[in-house]
Amino acid sequence: MDQKNRKRARALARMLAPEEYQRLLDIKINDLGFGYDPFGLELESAMAAFAVAKQVYKYWFRVESFGVENVPQEGPVMITPNHSGALPIDAVMIGVDLAVKMNKPRLMRAVVDNFAGFLPFINTFFYRCGQIIGARRNFEELLKRGELAVVFPEGDKGTGKRYSDRYKPIPFNVGFMELSLLHKTPIVPAAVIGAEEQYPFMFNLKPLAKLLNFPYFPVTPLVLLFGPLGALPLPTKYYIYYGEALHFYRDYPPETVKDPETIHKLVRLVQDRVEELIATGLKTRKGVFGFSGFPFKGLRPEREKKDLPRQQRKQLKSQAGPGQTPD
Repeated sequence: MDQKNRKRARALARMLAPEEYQRLLDIKINDLGFGYDPFGLELESAMAAFAVAKQVYKYWFRVESFGVENVPQEGPVMITPNHSGALPIDAVMIGVDLAVKMNKPRLMRAVVDNFAGFLPFINTFFYRCGQIIGARRNFEELLKRGELAVVFPEGDKGTGKRYSDRYKPIPFNVGFMELSLLHKTPIVPAAVIGAEEQYPFMFNLKPLAKLLNFPYFPVTPLVLLFGPLGALPLPTKYYIYYGEALHFYRDYPPETVKDPETIHKLVRLVQDRVEELIATGLKTRKGVFGFSGFPFKGLRPEREKKDLPRQQRKQLKSQAGPGQTPD
C-alpha cells in the first residue's frame, strides 16, 4: 500500500473495531523500512483484515473462547488446533480471538498450506496479513523471531474431511514437534467447535480440483441447492478452547528429533489433548447454531426420552411434580 491507502486502512480499522484499534497500534513488526516485515506483513493490511473479520467473529459465528490465558504473552509459541470447514475460516477466527482476548494482543502467524502460495492475489493477501506459506524454513524463522504461530497438524486433509468424519482428527503430522524441540517452543493444544458444520462436505470434485490446482474442491448440499450462494458458510456458533501449554523440550533434548518412535509418541500426546478438548466442547455446547432446541441439538427432546430405558423413564416421571414433565 502507499501512504494514502495505509491511512484508509487505519480509518477502516478505527471505524469497525474502535475498542481494539489502540491495542492494534501497539503491535510491533520487524519493519525493513518499507512498511513490511521479511515475510511481507504490513500492519495496516492486517488491521483492515482484522476489522472486517471482527464483524464476522462477533455477528456471524458469535465466537466464544476459553483458556486464552494459557497462551504465553511473549516468546515463541505454537498453537495446534484441529482443522476443518473446507475453507480456513477457523484460522481467521483464532486470529481475531487472540487479538481481542489476550491482555497484550499478539499477531497470529498462521502456517498456510503450500498450494496457497501459487494462488494469484490470494497469496499476496495472506502475506500482507501476516500469514506464511508452510515451508519449514519459514516456520523456523518465525520461531527464531519469537512469533506466535498457529499450525494445523492435520494439514489440508483436515479441511477436506467429509461431514460424516467431523470432529475425528486425522493423524497429526510430526514436523511441528520437531521444531518445538529444536527451538524450545511451547505447544498450546486447541480445539475449534463449530467449523465442521459450516460447510457440510459431501464429496470432492476431483477433476475441478486438479484443474484449479487445489488439494480438493468441496461439494456441499448448499452448493447443489443454491449454486454460488451456497458457498456462504452456515452461521454455526464457534467455540474455541485453548489447553495448557506443553513444554516437551524441558524433558527431551533436540537430539530427540532423530528418534522417530519418541517423536510420534509426543505427537500422539498432543493429538490426544486436542481430542479431549474437542470432546469437552461437543459435550457442553448448546447445539450447532447456539440453540438447545430441535433441530439444532440433533434430536428432538421427546425422542431422546423415548430412547431411555423404560425403567429410567418411569423414574423420571415419578420425580416430576404435578403438572410438570421430566427434563
